[in-house]
Amino acid sequence: MRDSSFEQRWRRRFAQRGAQLDDDAGIAGWTPTGLAGRVRQFRTLWSMSARAPGRWLDIGCGAGTYTRLLHAEGHQVAGLDYSAPSLHKARARSPAGIPWLAANIRQLPLADGVADGVLCFGVMQALARPDEALAEMHRVLKPGGEVWVDALNARCLPTAWREYRRQRAGAPPHLRYDRPDEFLEAARVAGLEPLHLHWLPLLPGRLAPLQGVAEWTGTRRVMEKIPTVGARLSHSFILRAHRPLNE
Repeated sequence: MRDSSFEQRWRRRFAQRGAQLDDDAGIAGWTPTGLAGRVRQFRTLWSMSARAPGRWLDIGCGAGTYTRLLHAEGHQVAGLDYSAPSLHKARARSPAGIPWLAANIRQLPLADGVADGVLCFGVMQALARPDEALAEMHRVLKPGGEVWVDALNARCLPTAWREYRRQRAGAPPHLRYDRPDEFLEAARVAGLEPLHLHWLPLLPGRLAPLQGVAEWTGTRRVMEKIPTVGARLSHSFILRAHRPLNE
């Protein structure tokens, strides 16, 4: 996808959401159950990879959901978003001392190598392509620094069916979806070294009572052992990668 108007439409949508809505989920473009499921899974994955407190950037922070999580764990974290209304609400509902910055991920107003880590959730699907954003994340990371970035999964069966129906109806793309293998390669081209790809199953609202099964440890183990299963059943994925120390 190379359509810059696609990104402009999403920028307007996020500004409108930040101005008109008050809940974290609505501002981020998720349902309350959808955001809750994503946060639960993030907490599980995050707890499995303990790290010393450091300087983190939450790019595309919205109302600051993940910014506050990292802050509560002792990290020095800054929230960045191109929606000023969202940043105002993030500041109002967050502890004092968290810096908030209006910024576009394509051109971050930050020096090279300023961060120990970058979190970037809910952003890739609103970009025409991921390469420039991944390159900027690499640039602001210190050597050895880590990035956690999510993307919507183009190989998910329900997603593939829904997008097929949109194309047949002549509807323009609503969101952009990434193929996991292509996303991994884009990260490598940007200079990032992939560490792990985590699957994020997220069931539609009508199947919400079964979300616990999707998040069950046994289900996760099956998806990790058989990546094809994870790819076909997961709404999105998180890539953990780092900037090599020897650069």
